[in-house]
Amino acid sequence: MVSVPRLGSMLVTIKTLFSSNVDPSVVEQVFLNKTLNVSSHWLGTTYQLADLHVTEVEPSAHLLTDKPTSSPSTEHFQLNFTVTNLLYSEDIAQPGTTTHQRNKRSIENALNQVFRNSSIKSYFSSCQVLAFRSLPHSNHTGVDSVCNFSPLARRLDRVAIYLEFLRLTKNGTQLQNFTLDRNSVLVDGYSPNKNDVLAENSDLPFWAIILICLAGLLVLITCLICCFLVTVCRRKKEGEYEVQQDSLGYYLPHLDLRKLQ
Repeated sequence: MVSVPRLGSMLVTIKTLFSSNVDPSVVEQVFLNKTLNVSSHWLGTTYQLADLHVTEVEPSAHLLTDKPTSSPSTEHFQLNFTVTNLLYSEDIAQPGTTTHQRNKRSIENALNQVFRNSSIKSYFSSCQVLAFRSLPHSNHTGVDSVCNFSPLARRLDRVAIYLEFLRLTKNGTQLQNFTLDRNSVLVDGYSPNKNDVLAENSDLPFWAIILICLAGLLVLITCLICCFLVTVCRRKKEGEYEVQQDSLGYYLPHLDLRKLQ
């Protein structure tokens, strides 16, 4: 942990060891939560802290009492949304500014709290804000984040995470103090607004597909029968006309004997 010195303050660097690999953002979040007192961070009742951040986390290599274990694979899901009550500015897009860091921490706290109170909390690890972005024709702020899950025996998909996020954010409109654009919420690019219309049209039941095929085949057979009947009728009429010509004979005007008299 690092505290940036101000007038009369001291820079302190603390090296902390853990028995397994831990995400630096998780360490930072836990420390911030445990040291927050009203509007500032205090270590005990004596030391006031400022500008805290985790610079590095190193796993302990010499803990003999712990048995080596393989950490479960972590799945990463991109979570994108638009905050409508957070106006976009150049400061918020720059990682080194106070505005960026303050809003980054606030949104990460909100996301972590949402998923830690969800039905998939046992698989949840942490969320991190990757960037703030501008939106065309709007002064709202777009948020790009990534959330990490360790599903263990259960495999999570983007649809399940999307539905759980909507359930805990008033249908995708309220993330603690932040108001969201419900139509902007995406999990790994998934949103029912983009995917369900095509899915509803394509995911037909098996019996419906069979009926459609049979109907098409019936129409084809009907067309062939109609063409056959029309052909037969035309040939029949042509045959009757030829028989009538043979029975009556032909009239040849140039052999008319009346013209020779």
